[in-house]
Amino acid sequence: MRKILLAIVAVVLLAPAAWAQGPIGVVDMAKIIKTCEPGQKALKELQGSFSGVKDDLDKQKASIEQMRQEMQKQSLVLSQEAKMDKEMEFKRKVRDFQDALRNYQRKVKAEEERLSEPVIKTIFEVMKDFGKKNGYAMILDGRGAGLLYVDDKADVTNQIIVEVNKASRKK
Repeated sequence: MRKILLAIVAVVLLAPAAWAQGPIGVVDMAKIIKTCEPGQKALKELQGSFSGVKDDLDKQKASIEQMRQEMQKQSLVLSQEAKMDKEMEFKRKVRDFQDALRNYQRKVKAEEERLSEPVIKTIFEVMKDFGKKNGYAMILDGRGAGLLYVDDKADVTNQIIVEVNKASRKK
């Protein structure tokens, strides 16, 4: 009885995949996002909005490195109290830099999510329409699905990029 029940459950769970009619497509979502026009536009906007902050962080990092080198050069000449003062100042600068870096990374991530949301939504809409129009049973993300081999004929990444670009121009 148990074997029959397990067989019925297996058939019910696996049957939809067996019933699927049509080919299976595979895409590289990372490539689509980086290559499509809306994705490139969002990336440029992201880079433009944080370029000044990144430059400031780079200057802070260079200042810290310069201070570290000066401390090493002066370590034999400075008194114990002066060394401790320099070390405290150095640690404060490092801590401030780390705080600023974490804050920068948090802001970049939030802005990236805000900018990528409409791009990903457009990509999914285009893939859904593309799949229906071309008779695909399913379209999978090749990297996300962990596929080890995919025939080149199944890769529809470039076709999706073209369709996403068309859809973004219409909007």
